[in-house]
Amino acid sequence: MEDLEQFRQILISSDLGVKITDEILDLVKREKSESLSTAIAASLKSRLTTSARTLKVSSVGPTVILIVGVNGTGKTTSAAKLANHYARSGKKVLLVAADTFRAAAVAQLQTWGQRIGVEVLSGASNSDPAAIAFDGAKRAKEEGFDFLIVDTAGRLHTKSNLMDELGKIQRVVEKVTP
Repeated sequence: MEDLEQFRQILISSDLGVKITDEILDLVKREKSESLSTAIAASLKSRLTTSARTLKVSSVGPTVILIVGVNGTGKTTSAAKLANHYARSGKKVLLVAADTFRAAAVAQLQTWGQRIGVEVLSGASNSDPAAIAFDGAKRAKEEGFDFLIVDTAGRLHTKSNLMDELGKIQRVVEKVTP
């Protein structure tokens, strides 16, 4: 039981949340597997593979993907991986560096863009992320991009000002690409 509690703490501290963590551990208890870590890994794999969804691709303009999440979770790298995936599929992709608060975020995305051959739009340091996202959406629509991937600053759902900013980004992008 002590091992289960340790795994519970690890899963919760990995941002899985209490509800999902408890569901996974309940399933593991019922299965009575010999290896706790193997049973947890199998449960996580099952959850991840069954919940995958297909992206709805826009038929009238760029498909917009906003990259959101908490600090330090790999949003910028994930944005680049998505851009690379779609670019390799022959799609025209524009990356937008709307994380204007983390000093290295814009440079990191620009480096990724150069490596994968995808254009990156950025603004001045500490400029309004929504304004940059708007410019990106406008450009993506005018120049016939298939995908617009907007990398945003990390945020916790408890920080209302940052959540409001995310809402603003979504609203301004939807004005251009409904």
